[in-house]
Amino acid sequence: MFIQGFVGSWFDHPFWRKKFLLIEDADVLKIRESKVSAVIIDVERGAVPAEPAPVMPQLPPAAVLPPRHAPATGRYTPPSLAPRKTSFRQESKRAAKIVEKSRKKVGAMFESARLGQAVKLPEVLPLIDEIRDSVERNNKALTSLVRLKNKDEYTYMHSVAVCTLMINFACKLDLDDDTIRSMGVAGLLHDLGKMAVPQMILDKVDRLTDEEMVTIRSHPVRGHALIGENPDIPDIARDVCLHHHEKIDGSGYPFGLQGNEISLAARMGAICDVYDAVTSNRPYKDPWTPCVALGRMSQWQGHFDERLMQVFINSMGLYPAGGLVRLNDHRLALVVDNCREDPSGVRVLPFYCTSRLQELAPAEITITPDRGVQILGTERPEFWHFEDWAAMRQGILAKAAPYSAAA
Repeated sequence: MFIQGFVGSWFDHPFWRKKFLLIEDADVLKIRESKVSAVIIDVERGAVPAEPAPVMPQLPPAAVLPPRHAPATGRYTPPSLAPRKTSFRQESKRAAKIVEKSRKKVGAMFESARLGQAVKLPEVLPLIDEIRDSVERNNKALTSLVRLKNKDEYTYMHSVAVCTLMINFACKLDLDDDTIRSMGVAGLLHDLGKMAVPQMILDKVDRLTDEEMVTIRSHPVRGHALIGENPDIPDIARDVCLHHHEKIDGSGYPFGLQGNEISLAARMGAICDVYDAVTSNRPYKDPWTPCVALGRMSQWQGHFDERLMQVFINSMGLYPAGGLVRLNDHRLALVVDNCREDPSGVRVLPFYCTSRLQELAPAEITITPDRGVQILGTERPEFWHFEDWAAMRQGILAKAAPYSAAA
């Protein structure tokens, strides 16, 4: 039979996968001896084993059976495999624990790779499943936390961040479960080749020499070689590891692929990799805020797949600086930047009332998750007949009141 899921925590069952075809009798015994209260099966993907005929218990003489057609007191709802949505603040607590666990598990995996040992993927797959569950409960909590990393842990925590971004991206594209997990694995292993690059080059603050640049640009090929023929690692991960620095216009490396020569997974990996890199503290540069990063990345001609870039922006629930958004109180606003005091907050300038179709005096407010005014989504300036949006943006900024208020 095909196991669709377990009722209970993944700690309660002895398998590293949530979904698989159950064949061995020994595995059936493991499930029966585990702490899970029930299993969910997919009858279309596997046969249901025959059960012995049930033995009806003898009812005591005084037992009174309910009427055969007695109405049910409540409708049965089967347990859902999808985690329940939670608020940003609630999920942030869980996300912090996942980040701490990631530091230990992924750090150990990368150090083993540095020593030439094979990647033991089954040891980190439960972590990838935890990351996916967190993203599905509230995608902003973990994607915000994984940006916070110091330079000593950058390489492997960057991989955790790209893993999180890839899972969030794949969920937005509504890919199947196995592909979503493979995308997570791909994000986790995309920079494995940097374990074969001298640490002094990775940490160098000054401009790299031509020789050092050649070395750093060899990490996709080196990573692909480190993965090798490991049967635990999906081909999607090999592809992303080797091709995440290719660009749509053919100016990337290591092979100069262009357009459709680059797979969907590698194009997604390129976006996630760059986004986390430019929004993180690096030895040689200060981070951009998410809003600034998305605004600049969306303007880089020939670098990314433009359609996927828009999907990525939507998947993050963030908005590029300089963009036009609609608020849930009948106002349009210009996105200014993220809030320094609260990285989850977005500073905007409301300037137009959509119900009265009239301009407003722009005054900056800060939008924060789960509280007050919220952003409904992006808007196209031409839909509102804002023909010269670039000039209009400058006018709004010039008129803005020199103060900020919390929404």
